Amino acid sequence: MLIAERSMTDLYYQNLTNALHQAGVCTPTLVIDKERLDRNIDELINVLNRGFDYRIVAKSLPSIPLLQYIMRRTGTHRLMCFHLPFLMHIVENMPAADVLMGKPMPVAAAERFYDWHAAQTSSMCFAPELQLQWLIDNNQRLQQYEALAARLNVRLRINLEIDIGLHRGGYQPDDVLADALQQIQSSQWLTLSGLMGYEAHITRIPAFLGGPGKALHKAQQTYHQCVDIVRATLGEDIIDGLCLNTGGSTTYPLYEREHLGVVNELATASALVKPTDFDVFTLEEHLPAAFIAAPVLKTVNHPEIPMASGLSALLRLCGRLPSRAAFIYGGNWLASPCWPVESRRAAILGHSSNQELYELPASSPVQQDDYLFFRPSQSEAVLLQFGAIAVYDQDEIHEWWPVFEYPQEFGSFTSTAFSPADAANA
Repeated sequence: MLIAERSMTDLYYQNLTNALHQAGVCTPTLVIDKERLDRNIDELINVLNRGFDYRIVAKSLPSIPLLQYIMRRTGTHRLMCFHLPFLMHIVENMPAADVLMGKPMPVAAAERFYDWHAAQTSSMCFAPELQLQWLIDNNQRLQQYEALAARLNVRLRINLEIDIGLHRGGYQPDDVLADALQQIQSSQWLTLSGLMGYEAHITRIPAFLGGPGKALHKAQQTYHQCVDIVRATLGEDIIDGLCLNTGGSTTYPLYEREHLGVVNELATASALVKPTDFDVFTLEEHLPAAFIAAPVLKTVNHPEIPMASGLSALLRLCGRLPSRAAFIYGGNWLASPCWPVESRRAAILGHSSNQELYELPASSPVQQDDYLFFRPSQSEAVLLQFGAIAVYDQDEIHEWWPVFEYPQEFGSFTSTAFSPADAANA
C-alpha cells in the first residue's frame, strides 16, 4: 500500500474511532458509513437507469430504517424476503411493500403466514393477493400451494423459479414448465406473477469454461427460452405484466439495455455495503460501507504461548509470534480485520467469541479502549448480531437503525451486543 493511501486509511479509521468514542460505544457494534452507502446506491442507480426495476434483497440488509432509506433513494417499494418471521416483520412495518419470496417455502410456512395475517387487526393494510409472490420450484409444491389456497379460500400469486445455470433447483425450459403454467391457468386459486432466475455462478466461471461473459449469455438464453414457453402457453399479452426477476450483488452491473427483452427486474443488496465476499471485479466501483467496531480490552507486549516462554522468545525471533497484540471484546465473527492494517488473528490461543486475540503491527497506535475494525464477509447474518446499527455520517454517529425482530409468536431475537441506542430507548 502506498504511503499516502495508508495515511488516508489511518485517518479514516481514526475519525471513525473518534465518532464512536463520542457516541459512547463500548461494546462490539456494527457500523454503516452512510456516505459510502450513498455512493454505492449511486452506482446501482446508474445500472437501473438502463431500464430495470429494482428489488431489494431484504435478508442482506435486515433493518427496517435501512431498507426504507434505500427505498426512498432508489424509488422502489419492491423487496425480496427469505424468512417467514422476517416476512411478518416486513408486513407489520412496511405494509405498502411488494414482496417476492426469494426461496421456495414449505407449504406449512405459507399456511402459518395466512393464519397469522388473518389474526391481525382490521387496520392491517397489506393485501397478500396483490402484494405477495410465492416462489415455486416444482409441480409437487405447486399442487400443495393450490390445495392450501382452496382450503383457505385465498388467491395466491405464483412466481416460478427457473434454473438458468446455478443448478440449485427450479424449472427447466421444457414440458414440465409448460405443465406448471397450464395448471396455474386452469386454477381458480392461482395467478402467475412472474419468473425468477438466480445466477450467482456467473462471476465464478473460470476462463477455460468460457468465463463470465459466456455464462451470462447462456443464462439469458435459458431465461429467454422459459419466457418463450410462457408466451406459447399463456399468450403474448401476459408478458408485459410479469415480474421477470434476475441478478444479484455480484452480477447486477453486467446487465445492459439489450437484456430488457428477457428480464425486467434486478435484485441486489449486499453490494450496497460490500462485505468481503463481494470483493469481485464487477463491484470495483463500490466501497466497503459496513464495519464491526470491536473495543480493545487489553494490549499485550510480547505475547507468549502458555508454559513456553523460551519457545515463545524463539518463535518471536523467527517472526512466528508478534511483538504486540490485543484482546478484543468478542470475536469469532464472519469477518476479517481491516484496521489496523496488517492486524490478524493470533493463532496461539485459537478462536474465542469472548476475548479473541489479534496480532498488531509494532507501530500500531491502538491502545486500550480504542477499537479494532473488521469487514464482515457477508451481511445477512452478521448485521443481526450486534443490536442497533450505528450510522456514521460526516464524522459523527448520527442515528441508530434497529435490525429485524422476530414476531412475538416466534420468540424474541436476542443479541449479546448492547448499544447506547438501547439505553436511550430503555
